[in-house]
Amino acid sequence: MKFRRSIVRKYKLPRKKPAALGLTVASAGMLLAACGSSSSTTGSNGGTTATTSASAAAAAFFKGKTITLIAPDNPGGGYDQYARLIAPGLAAALGATINVENVNGGGTVVGTNQMAAASPDGLTLGMVNTGGDLASLVEKKPGQNFDLSKLSYVGQPGTSPSVFLTSPKSGVTSFSQLLTIKTPIKVVDVRNGTGDMFNRVVLGAFNIPHTFITGFTSTSTLKQGFLAGDGQYLFENLPPMRSMLDGGQAKALLVTFQPTLANLQASVKGAVTLSDALSSAKLSADQSAAVKEALALGALTYDLAGPPGIPAARLAVLRDALAKVVAESSTIAQATKEGVPLNFVPGATIQSQVVAAVKNSSAISPYVNGS
Repeated sequence: MKFRRSIVRKYKLPRKKPAALGLTVASAGMLLAACGSSSSTTGSNGGTTATTSASAAAAAFFKGKTITLIAPDNPGGGYDQYARLIAPGLAAALGATINVENVNGGGTVVGTNQMAAASPDGLTLGMVNTGGDLASLVEKKPGQNFDLSKLSYVGQPGTSPSVFLTSPKSGVTSFSQLLTIKTPIKVVDVRNGTGDMFNRVVLGAFNIPHTFITGFTSTSTLKQGFLAGDGQYLFENLPPMRSMLDGGQAKALLVTFQPTLANLQASVKGAVTLSDALSSAKLSADQSAAVKEALALGALTYDLAGPPGIPAARLAVLRDALAKVVAESSTIAQATKEGVPLNFVPGATIQSQVVAAVKNSSAISPYVNGS
């Protein structure tokens, strides 16, 4: 499997003034409990002295260290955008240097394989396409060398909707028009990931005749194929598609959910949400269940995680740092400027959602198990 790798940028603090994380005893204790740590000793004053000591040692561990943050796509892709957005704040919070490394291939699988195989010391992290990887798991696709339910989830800084768009040359201006067409539409598709899942579930469940044009390995090559006319339809995450939408090279027909940022809303003006399309269509119970499951899996994306087995105290420090970073005004301002939504979900919550999804992702199976 071919992939491209490049070190994009280093993020670090000035040497003279490394920022301290500043975990409180209470917050560290709660975070440790959330990620399964139970090692503590009650002191004479009623405090959890062992937990406090472990938290302090874990916070000190990261100071001066170099952390590799893997973005499993090319520079400018959605995972790269989130990685670059949070890296400066994480470096400051941890007192560390963070290298953002692009490892593209197999959709996002090659990068996640590399992250999951790293030493579980907390110094290798990665953005994970959890929902897309779960869909690939249901499909039993080869190449995935990790157990999603065992990754060490730090949290989800945010997620954004996927958009189904068309070329102005298609003559189609609304999703409802596709529900009555007879001639198969040509859809460019990366044969992996969340966009591929939505392609197959939505087009299949809504009985829209289609032909997939595959062979693309990344979002950037997918866009190139779309603009070259290889296909006139595409289903992918919204932020990387904004340039085509805002430039009049594409029109949004459907979004998986309404974006919260005004600039993203403008990019998909007139598009119907998938929930609204579902409520107005006459689908079978199985078809509706597949669409709803795809929506749930689509929300499990852009997750920050590490290899299985990161020590609980270090994972708690990473989780606390990410929570602080996404709440900082500078991060919020930069995210708004770039059109990258922030809607933080704690790592412990993501962990439990993934475990549940791995056990219960069967409704999409008839649609994703195809050529």
